[in-house]
Amino acid sequence: MKRILAVVLISMMFATTIWARTIRVKFPPGRTTVILKGRTTGGPSESGGMDPITYRLRARKGQQLTLHLVSAKGNAVLGIYAPGMDLLETGPEPKDWSGTLPKSGDYEIMVFPEDEMTDTTFTLEITIR
Repeated sequence: MKRILAVVLISMMFATTIWARTIRVKFPPGRTTVILKGRTTGGPSESGGMDPITYRLRARKGQQLTLHLVSAKGNAVLGIYAPGMDLLETGPEPKDWSGTLPKSGDYEIMVFPEDEMTDTTFTLEITIR
């Protein structure tokens, strides 16, 4: 019985690690830019699609946010959500975005593979002023 409980607990920890893909963005002291590196995977996920990485960033209304995404295979794209999960328009090239933020609160920047089935490594540069 103890062995089954241990296996269940280890499985739950592993599953939480896999699906816990939201990362709080922290800027180095005195800096307005941070560079993040990651890997996103395609294929099945618990939501039935790809498995994006989400970066959470606290910002204020009126600040200027600039994002620049580069991926090894050229297939990573981003989605930006304002507080309240309002999708911000990324335009025809969802690898670069710049705009004035409409609300104060937590913004979510999702990075995922364009074709849903391909893994990719990426570098995301975030600047806020």
